[in-house]
Amino acid sequence: MNPYDIRQLRDFNIFALIVTLLGSVLNRAGWIGNDTSGTGRTPHEQKMANVLGSWKNGFSYMMILLLAIVVIVFMTSPHFANPDNRFKISNTQIRQELSAKILDEVIADKAVKAKVIDEIHKIPQTLTRETWEAPVSQKSNPDTPYFAAVRNTLGDTPEARYQFQKYRSLYQQMMMPAVVSRIFPVGMLGLFCLLMIMLLISTDDSRIFNASSTLMQDVILPLFKGHLPQELHLLLLRLTSVGVAVFFLIVSLFFAQLDYINMFTTIMCAVWLGGAGPIMVFGLYSRFGNLTGAWCAIILGSGTSLLGLIFQRNWARNIYPVLEQNGMVEPLNSFLETVSSPFNPWIEWSMDPVKFPINSFEIYFISMILSVGGYIVGSYLTYKPFNLDRLLHRGAYADPDDAVQPPEPWTIRNIFSKLIGITKEYTLGDRIIAYSVFGYSIVYQIGIVFLMIVIWNVISPWPHEWWTVKFCITSLIIPAIVGIISTVWFLIGGIHDARRLFIDLEKRVEDPNDNGQILSSDRK
Repeated sequence: MNPYDIRQLRDFNIFALIVTLLGSVLNRAGWIGNDTSGTGRTPHEQKMANVLGSWKNGFSYMMILLLAIVVIVFMTSPHFANPDNRFKISNTQIRQELSAKILDEVIADKAVKAKVIDEIHKIPQTLTRETWEAPVSQKSNPDTPYFAAVRNTLGDTPEARYQFQKYRSLYQQMMMPAVVSRIFPVGMLGLFCLLMIMLLISTDDSRIFNASSTLMQDVILPLFKGHLPQELHLLLLRLTSVGVAVFFLIVSLFFAQLDYINMFTTIMCAVWLGGAGPIMVFGLYSRFGNLTGAWCAIILGSGTSLLGLIFQRNWARNIYPVLEQNGMVEPLNSFLETVSSPFNPWIEWSMDPVKFPINSFEIYFISMILSVGGYIVGSYLTYKPFNLDRLLHRGAYADPDDAVQPPEPWTIRNIFSKLIGITKEYTLGDRIIAYSVFGYSIVYQIGIVFLMIVIWNVISPWPHEWWTVKFCITSLIIPAIVGIISTVWFLIGGIHDARRLFIDLEKRVEDPNDNGQILSSDRK
């Protein structure tokens, strides 16, 4: 698990990390479904919800890593190469069973399917002590013979390439549940499935409400010229929620996922985030931004991501065969290799009959660059002076009741408070939380776990065994401690705040006119 040993890793390499970091900054306010960007009792509580959100993911990341380690060890260890182990099943049997289930879904022709399964069963068991100690890679690992057998048996037609692409994607995606379902005891497996269902419901209902409320408030509501009755407003919101849910269901039934799950979520989110980030950033923090720039950002950013998604979905079956028939494969391959050669091995583009040569992280990066450029160019080409002070009620347009507070000067004593964002609204408990998040995220994770270890390895590279100890401490032990503390903390705080929520709702004075509409009479 040496993180420096990723030079030949094609997809999840250092460039993917750079894109993730850039996207997290540019799209900080662009993600609709962020559960820390909803409503709060006060603006300060809303801000604190965002700070507390940094503590809630430690336990989940640790559990995901543990599941990954369980699957990797079981599927690559010679201790489980034969069924005479405590689980009474071998990793070879799991690969064969998983392949049979996937091929039953992917290949309609029974004769072809039987031939492929027969070739898979001919693959010898090669997991020994020597192969266990030898390093594995993305291109050469215990699953490689299975991919080769399916690829060679299916042939090289467009339909065969598409079938192989589906097989390989489903094989990689379903390996974890295939292993867990056979090695977990009955009670633990039931608890795990219950947890998955609970997470599914709690995630999907939030996403459906976020999508439907956004459509209702930002798309449907402005179509009404007069005040919308409350009953009709709620009815339309419910119908929109049902429509979004039905749309999700239909797409999930007919949409074939042909890439790593992380890659798939990246490209799907990029359809929105590719254009949303610059609109949020420049719309709030620039004087030149306007509607034309926003449309340019959406068209170029989201359009690039959507085009990339379409190319990925139709590459093996439709696009590559057309290019092959018209003799364009070699010229395009030379072009892609020339363009990507300065960035090798981080970015390495070449024509592939099965997979689109540009991966989801690279498409996401291109969409962000085009979106930022489109927003700036489009805004400047149609720039008209705008009175920003009037919009923000500053200077001559400041509200007379608002007392203007002089900015607090920077000093040695308050430099950290200003960097962290601590203001006078922060209580002692809020300050402790803010400083703890800063200490854990910046001092510990970036300063110690990242920068210090990077400098150490530049001077004196670690042996491989040290990385195992490092990951055990930083990815298992520390997150487990943080997870236990945050679980107890959030449980007590959640019960307290849930009780206060119902008390506030009972005392709330409803205003039917406060429904998000801005009518012409309201602007006067």
